[in-house]
Amino acid sequence: MSKPPVPIFILGSGRSGTTVTASLINRLPGVHIAKETGFIAQSVDLLRDIANPKSRQQLIEVVNSWLVTEKWSGRASEEGFAEFCHRHQIHGASAFIHYVWQIDSPIPWEQLSIIGDNTPLYVLSIPWLLELFPGARFVHMVRDPRDVVCSVLSMRFGADDPVVAAMEWHHALGCWLMAERMIPPENRIEIRYEDLCRSAEPTLRKLVHWLGADETPLGMESTLKLEGHAGGGTFQSVATLAHHQRLQEPLNAGRIGRYRTELSEKDIARIEAVAQNGMLACGYQPAAWQVSPHATEDRISQVQAMIRNLMKRGIRRLTR
Repeated sequence: MSKPPVPIFILGSGRSGTTVTASLINRLPGVHIAKETGFIAQSVDLLRDIANPKSRQQLIEVVNSWLVTEKWSGRASEEGFAEFCHRHQIHGASAFIHYVWQIDSPIPWEQLSIIGDNTPLYVLSIPWLLELFPGARFVHMVRDPRDVVCSVLSMRFGADDPVVAAMEWHHALGCWLMAERMIPPENRIEIRYEDLCRSAEPTLRKLVHWLGADETPLGMESTLKLEGHAGGGTFQSVATLAHHQRLQEPLNAGRIGRYRTELSEKDIARIEAVAQNGMLACGYQPAAWQVSPHATEDRISQVQAMIRNLMKRGIRRLTR
């Protein structure tokens, strides 16, 4: 029986640097970070009932729909999963997830020391992930919510109103802060996107040291300073997706603070009113302290924001 590689999840609010971080540590020896899987958090019942052939087949159909969307080269199959379990003498829901992760791996599963993926919104499902993988490790990516909102608003998916986008950022952060109490300190680390952009080398070295991985492949100055393509290897196909095309650019401080020129003062104030507690907890300074709309029970403006978001989001998906 092979010793399973350690599962790792790179997560956080969307548009916070999970993919670029995954593509970078994917260069380390013995590490395979699969592209986003997405299905784990949404398939709890099917994973728990995986011994049932009907549930297993339905799960494979769900998985393959994700693999197509995320441009994986391989697909899951009943035969492939059975062969994987037989070869490595493992079984159950966690074995199935390992099987999916290794589908696109250039390194055989038994030669890996770390395996996982970078689905951002798994941050909402950490208790379930710990049930599946008690020894899992977690990289939490955090980014200034004002810049996150800028990025989200330009995407085909996601919120289409600044207040709703800020609420989603705050909710994701809250889930992480609560889950921290469940994860042993040695199994979690938080990386700020701004640190990765401003100080790539020390930030990556910190992450590599925490992983316990060999730093040699990252020792080349050109790699550590990210003076080249960040979406190589497994993530080459991801860089062709519209929302990940910046993977082809080197990280730099110019990505920070875009909200100052792209958002109105009114929208910035609305975002800060919703997210200011989380901002201060993460070291981001709002322009001024505001009374939270929750404190004033301003339900009308929140409902209006949600309705605007729903309408604009639907129109955007139909027209893009």
